[in-house]
Amino acid sequence: MLTLRTPAKINPVLEVLGPRPDGYHELALVFQAVGLYDQLTFQKKEKGVQLSLSEGPNDLAADDSNLIVKAAKLFITEVLQDKAGVQVTLQKNIPMAAGLGGGSSDAAATLRGLQWLFEVPVSEEKLADMAGRLGSDVPFFLTGGAALGTGRGEKIEPWTSSAQFSLLLVKTPEGLSTPAVYRSGKAQLTSGEKAKSFQALLKKGNTKEIVSALFNGLEPAAFYLRPDVKRVKERLMEEGVLGALVSGSGPTVFAVTSTAGEAKNIGEKFQGEGFEVFVTETISGGVERQ
Repeated sequence: MLTLRTPAKINPVLEVLGPRPDGYHELALVFQAVGLYDQLTFQKKEKGVQLSLSEGPNDLAADDSNLIVKAAKLFITEVLQDKAGVQVTLQKNIPMAAGLGGGSSDAAATLRGLQWLFEVPVSEEKLADMAGRLGSDVPFFLTGGAALGTGRGEKIEPWTSSAQFSLLLVKTPEGLSTPAVYRSGKAQLTSGEKAKSFQALLKKGNTKEIVSALFNGLEPAAFYLRPDVKRVKERLMEEGVLGALVSGSGPTVFAVTSTAGEAKNIGEKFQGEGFEVFVTETISGGVERQ
């Protein structure tokens, strides 16, 4: 038996460069892992893939539409040659459809978990290839920390620098569909230089400069579809946070705060109003053993 925990992410910078022939969009974005985790437990079985939920939302699918199941079946087919199976138990803490990468993180943890559980040699290139086929965000979670993503987000350049700062995450009750955000036609197109230059700011570690460079080209689309998300960001700024931004395609808004205590105090003002609120911080790691 093997138990792992796997983090959520935010995107301090997300640039949409334009549409691609394959139907996706060319992106340049910064990934940053944060200390909000799902937990997965793996146990060998003779055949097949079974997923159960120990804690979390009742509407989470445990069938072939789930990225954990897809990742496990892909690994078992391509690496284990269908000679084994696995039972996976998920404790779901990262909210779904939130722009925090929870499903992608679980998929990466499944690939890494099966590599460790069955003690089989698999190259990082092979794992990254399988991860990229599962989803654009999945390869990032194999490394964690901070990284630059290009292509549709699946080409990962890990960064050794990862500035630590306190965060408040506020998610509205209703989720937001990534395809709907792109289809809205409201995304702001940029060149990709904002994402590529962000690494230098992380190395310097000046929080004021970091928050001044926060940017998300999908934010106008998220605000267009969900004005309540815009109001969350406005409220956070009114509370005096250092900076705030929609994460990914939303609807979660993350705020950078001076201290964890400040994040907690501001977060309490959103609790009781139907929001999911998390006080956390940036982290330098990724999938890890429990």
